[in-house]
Amino acid sequence: MSVFTRITRPQFDQFFSAYSLGEVVGFEGITDGIDNTNYSVTTTQGRFVLTLFESLTADDLPHFLKLLLHLGKNNLSCPCPQSDRQGNPLGRLNGKPAAVFKLLSGAAMTSPSVLHCQEIGLQLASLHRCTQDYVFPVENGNDLNWCKTVLRKIGAHLSATDRELINDELAFQAENSPVNLPRGVIHADLFRDNVLFVDDRLSGLLDFYSACTDALLLDVAITANDWCCDNGVVNNEKLSALLSAYGSLRPLELLEKQHWPVMLRAAALRFWLSRMEHRLFPRPGEITQQKDPLVFRRILLQHRQQVCLSDKVNIFNLRSTA
Repeated sequence: MSVFTRITRPQFDQFFSAYSLGEVVGFEGITDGIDNTNYSVTTTQGRFVLTLFESLTADDLPHFLKLLLHLGKNNLSCPCPQSDRQGNPLGRLNGKPAAVFKLLSGAAMTSPSVLHCQEIGLQLASLHRCTQDYVFPVENGNDLNWCKTVLRKIGAHLSATDRELINDELAFQAENSPVNLPRGVIHADLFRDNVLFVDDRLSGLLDFYSACTDALLLDVAITANDWCCDNGVVNNEKLSALLSAYGSLRPLELLEKQHWPVMLRAAALRFWLSRMEHRLFPRPGEITQQKDPLVFRRILLQHRQQVCLSDKVNIFNLRSTA
């Protein structure tokens, strides 16, 4: 989210005049996230989120808006795009594609409990189940080749130790990348700041603009690395809760269980690299957010060093591939 593009009050008034959503009463920038510009907008008819898409083009966005509509029809709590009076869910503001969504209630859970991890496991499995036959023509752009490209970009700014660690992990991933895993639509960024709760009830899944078609297990690993780690330290109780809840709706196949340690490492590497890139080459903006890359360095090291999950939570009975 963040605010990279400033919008003035007259621009808000003009943009919302194309909708039947009431007159603009107030607005403020939303600081969470790092990809798009988001404003919370209050009108005489309710509260909304206005999103300006900083990277995705008007040609890209219909796939994502259609996905959001599909998820909503399948009872997943996600932002529903609002159409203007001409029936268009996508407009243009300050030279960028823009869309309006109903503001979902709730707040992000900065310190999730075991129960919250169970809930996110259930919701992620529900997402994967309701899209199992859904054709989403966007492939994952953050693959192993992307990791190598980012390393070339930032390598000169890294310590010799970090370059050696990343190169070693890239070599491991190239040798052990799984094939023939179940694939489908994945969120690919289901971090804590992209999920809303009202008390202990999940009220919203946000920011589907990294969504793509890839291994479902990667989505589970990305989610687990954020939800089940406390300040970069893996919490095995939370990990077990998330995996058990997920598996109650979509049991993992044997091949997925075998490649689980590999996928945890791949997910940690991907976000360590992306956070370092954002920190070293920040995008200009009025309100921007940067996240600590070292969190994922610590997580990656734990996954590399872990012989197996602890006896209490080793629900797969697997040995490490490290």
